[in-house]
Amino acid sequence: MAEMCGVCKENEATKKCEECGIPLCDSCAREIEIEETHPSHRIKGVTTPGIIGEAVKKKVVCEKCMAEVDIF
Repeated sequence: MAEMCGVCKENEATKKCEECGIPLCDSCAREIEIEETHPSHRIKGVTTPGIIGEAVKKKVVCEKCMAEVDIF
C-alpha cells in the first residue's frame, strides 16, 4: 500500500520534506530555491553557475518547515 501524505492525509505521498522527513503529496510540497552566496557563484554581484556546482539549489519542504527553514 502506498504511503499517504502526512499533511492532508488524502493523497498519495510522492516526496518527503527535506527538513522533518514527513511524506508529502504534490499539492502539499513546497519547493524553495536557495542562491549560493559563495564567491565562486558570483561575478560582479550577479549569481552565475559556478565551477563547483549549481548556483541555485532547490529544496522540498512542508508548509510548517517552510517558515523555519534556514536559507543561508
